[in-house]
Amino acid sequence: MDRGADNTPGAHYTRLAEANGWVGICDASLSFRTRELADLHALWQQTSGSGGIPKRADFTARVLKSCLPHVAIYERTICPQKGRRYRVRLMGTRFSLVMGDLTGKFIDEAVPEAFLPRWYAALDAVLDAHVPLRFLSRADTTNKSYLLGEFFEAPLLNDQGIPDIVLAAAFHSEMSDWKTILAEERARQAA
Repeated sequence: MDRGADNTPGAHYTRLAEANGWVGICDASLSFRTRELADLHALWQQTSGSGGIPKRADFTARVLKSCLPHVAIYERTICPQKGRRYRVRLMGTRFSLVMGDLTGKFIDEAVPEAFLPRWYAALDAVLDAHVPLRFLSRADTTNKSYLLGEFFEAPLLNDQGIPDIVLAAAFHSEMSDWKTILAEERARQAA
């Protein structure tokens, strides 16, 4: 598939969002509005050491304590009948309030089919890039489109050293006009 001229991490997701009318963008600059997400990014960087991808085992409940209610952990699996799938290994209480508690479920069993391409595109973007990404997205999945989520998503290695786990955290706020949000984001990134 042609991914276009911009090959920065997450650019493909943003192009998909524009093409499909999703209210969402991916920002590889990691210019977080939410301090807790910036702190989680710093923790991921500190844990990764010399630029590699940290292990899932490095992110225990104790390590994630300050942001655990806002965290979700996804694991990509390959199923012969269905191809790639994502299972929710953990979903914090605040994350669940917006998305529903999906802990232990496969996304394709819990999320309406119309929203699966968007979920998969975001999770795939993180695992394909091998770096953390920032997303802004409207909470359409559970009919809470008045909420805007700011997300930190980063790859983690499983016990076999394979990057198939995504550590995510989200903070939601009331959403203003999407065009205004995009203009603000472009101004922030240009500064």
